[in-house]
Order: sequence, then structure tokens, then C-alpha cells
Amino acid sequence: MTPTATVEAIEQLGRLLDRAVRALGEAGERDAACRLAAEGWWLVKEPAPRAARRLNATLHYLTVHPGKSDT
Repeated sequence: MTPTATVEAIEQLGRLLDRAVRALGEAGERDAACRLAAEGWWLVKEPAPRAARRLNATLHYLTVHPGKSDT
């Protein structure tokens, strides 16, 4: 696998993790979702900064918008 392909694979995994984390948060598990988003950010911040920015935005979204269990 080339370095470019590796970065793209990490970006794709970041998008997948982002969707899963948002779904988890919207299902009422915001604390778990925030922990996963933060850990994912830490893992991808160097090799895949776009994925890191996306996870950071999701982390902020989860802390500002109430989940189903909060309404």
C-alpha cells in the first residue's frame, strides 16, 4: 500500500468512525460517543488531519446538542 493510499484509508476510517460516533451520541450515549471521538481524534491527528477535524467537530456537536435521553 502506498503512503497516499494509507492516508486515504485512514481518512475513510475516520469518516466511518465519525458516523458511528454521531449515531451513538444521538442514541443517548453521548459520554461514550465523546470518549470515542476524542480517542479517534488523538489517533488520526497526525496522519489524517481532515479526519481529525471532522471528529473534533463531532465532539463539539455532541457537547452542544442534546441527545434523545436529554430531551
